[in-house]
Amino acid sequence: MILSVQTDEGASLAHGDCEHVAPNAFAVNGDIAELVGPATDDELRAAARACPAGAILLFDTATGEEVDP
Repeated sequence: MILSVQTDEGASLAHGDCEHVAPNAFAVNGDIAELVGPATDDELRAAARACPAGAILLFDTATGEEVDP
């Protein structure tokens, strides 16, 4: 499965946990965390699990369905 990422900017609290877990993929920019680069599916799942606000949403690119981290 190949994952795509959507960040909910309204939910992001910029804690930086995603950046800590997947520093090549996420960065805190002001008051939101943003996707800034590529990551493995495992890194994306870890970042989504680490987000206390649940602002990182993962989707199966083949089906478009949301995937649990």
